[in-house]
Amino acid sequence: MKNKIKLGIITIMCALALACGEAKPSGKVLFESPDKKVKVYESEVNNEIQKNLFAQGLKESDIPKDQLEATKKSIVQSIALTKAMALEAKAKKLDSDKKYTESIEMAKDNILATLNVADQVNKVNVTDDEAKKYYDANPSAFTRPDDVVKLQLIVITSGNQAKADTALKEATANPNNFTEFVKKYSEIPNAGTGETNDLPLAELAKTHAAISEAVKGAQKGQVINSIIKIGNEWYVVKLLDKEPKGLVAYDKVKDMIKNQMKVQKRQEANQKYVQEIADKYNIK
Repeated sequence: MKNKIKLGIITIMCALALACGEAKPSGKVLFESPDKKVKVYESEVNNEIQKNLFAQGLKESDIPKDQLEATKKSIVQSIALTKAMALEAKAKKLDSDKKYTESIEMAKDNILATLNVADQVNKVNVTDDEAKKYYDANPSAFTRPDDVVKLQLIVITSGNQAKADTALKEATANPNNFTEFVKKYSEIPNAGTGETNDLPLAELAKTHAAISEAVKGAQKGQVINSIIKIGNEWYVVKLLDKEPKGLVAYDKVKDMIKNQMKVQKRQEANQKYVQEIADKYNIK
């Protein structure tokens, strides 16, 4: 039931690019077009990351490392595309068009307004006592109806048994390096670390019965000692975690509860603050 915080990627439009355009970009060049006209610098990507985190009241440490890296790649692509589009617009002399020149100040105001609201709602906090009260009042929300497992998988989709046997041999000899073997042997595109979400055993049994049966008696951290065939695919399986059905301990869900409550309180604080500003300036 581990809460996965999602870092939203705000589309980087030309209007937002001007916000950091006044400062000279620095750091490593993360992207460069063949004609060298489009470059994306490390400082530009970090700026977008920090703006996104600030807007959501998060720190980099709140985001899973692989998710943060994927986000950075997407932001590099977005910035590069924005700059390329801007170059095309300048070639058409659209930067002297009134629709552009008269929009610059509004774009700056939009950015300031967004930062101001984020600054206000980032003051929101959720205490341990608030989270515990919610947990105690909603036991059904934290009760597992079935045993749950989390797995790490090497999947050989080609049906190559010899390759699966080799992967198993290396994985059982060095179970702590299982992630490296996923990268080396797994045939699933973008396999990443090969880790699954939490899987109820009953649901797993419906689609991958042999795997469900194999992990029932396994211990956490154990690599199942034989390859498993499902259809034409071979699986090398490591059991990362196993949790029994029943009420989940408070300590295991405390952070998730606090994050969910914080999101709700931030939304409420956002609405309240916007209304306060509207009233202050008689905006109806």
